[in-house]
Amino acid sequence: MEKNFSLREFNTFGFAVKARYFQELKSMDDIHDLIKNPEFKQSRHLILSGGSNILFSSEFFDGFVVYPNLKGIETLEETDETVKIRCYCGEVWKDFVNYTVSKGLYGLENLADIPGKVGAAPVQNIGAYGAEVKDTVYQVHTIDLATGKTNVFSNEECQFSYRNSIFKTIKNTLIFAVDFVLKKHGELKLDYGNIRNYLINNNISNPTIKDVAATVKAIRAEKLPEVGVVGSVGSFFQNAIVSEEKYLELKTTYQDVPSYPVTAEQNEIPRCARNDNAVPQALVKIPTGWLIDRAGWKGYRENHVGVWDKQALVLVHYGGGKPQEILDLMKKIQESVYNKFGIEIKPEVNII
Repeated sequence: MEKNFSLREFNTFGFAVKARYFQELKSMDDIHDLIKNPEFKQSRHLILSGGSNILFSSEFFDGFVVYPNLKGIETLEETDETVKIRCYCGEVWKDFVNYTVSKGLYGLENLADIPGKVGAAPVQNIGAYGAEVKDTVYQVHTIDLATGKTNVFSNEECQFSYRNSIFKTIKNTLIFAVDFVLKKHGELKLDYGNIRNYLINNNISNPTIKDVAATVKAIRAEKLPEVGVVGSVGSFFQNAIVSEEKYLELKTTYQDVPSYPVTAEQNEIPRCARNDNAVPQALVKIPTGWLIDRAGWKGYRENHVGVWDKQALVLVHYGGGKPQEILDLMKKIQESVYNKFGIEIKPEVNII
C-alpha cells in the first residue's frame, strides 16, 4: 500500500493527481488481503484500471485507489464455429485484440487500439466503428470488495446499453476476468466511419480481419493524439441520440449532417426522443464530433487544454494544467452545441 501516491501515470489525461492510498492487485490473494485492510474498509475507494476513461475533478483523491492488474489469457472451450476465451482484467485491451486477430478470430477487430485494460471494457461497454464489446462478452467474473464474495454475470445480467452497463451502478464490485465468445468465421463490419473507403484506397478488395484491424489502427492514428504524448481519453463525449423528428429538423438547415440509425429499449431513450405518450420513436445517432466541429471548436486551445485539431470529439491536455480546466472547457462546449443545435451532449468519460 502506497500513501499520497501520484496518479499522473495512471490517467491518460496526465493530470498530476494524488491519491491518499494506492494499492496494486496482482492475484486473488492480493484482493482478499485488501478486503481485510482497515484503511481500505474506512476509506472511499476507486477501482482504477488503465485510466483511459477517467477525469479526476480535483488534484487530490481523498480515498483508496485500487489498481487490479491480474494477468492471463486462456482458452476455455472450442467448437468448429467458436472459441471461448477468458482474459484477466490487467491485460492491455489492444494487446488482447491483437492476440485474437492473430488467431483468426472474429469479433474484436473493429475495437483495435482502444486504450485501457480488459477489466474496464465491460463497464463502459466500449465501442468503435460499428462494434461494441457486448457483442462478444459471454460472462463477467467479479468480486465484492465488501464481502469477498465472487459472482458471475451473464451477458444479459450485465445490462449493456450504449456506453453503459450494470457495473456503473453497483458498488464495491471489481471485475477480475472476462469471458469472450469469438467466431472462427464471420462477416466483417466495414460500413462505419471510413473503413470501406480506406480499404478501397489501399487496393484491398477482399479484406481479412487483420486488414480491418490494421485499417482501424491507421484511422485512429490519423485522428487521435498518441497516448502518453498528448493527454486525452479519446472520445470525450458520447454521440448524440435524437428523435427522427429532431434529425429531420436539423437536416433542413444542415444538409450534410451525418447520421446512423439506432434501436433502443424504452429506458435508454433520451427525453428529447420521447413523444408526449412516452412511446419510443425512431432514433437517429448524430456524431457529436460533427456538432462540436460545426459549432467552431475544432482546434481551439485555452491555456493548457483544448480541442484536438484532427477530431473535435477529443479534448486534450497539453501538460501543466489542472482537471478543472477540462471541466470548464467541457461546459463551454456543451452550452455552445445546445445553443446552436438544441441538442444536449453528454460526456462519455467518467468524472471522479
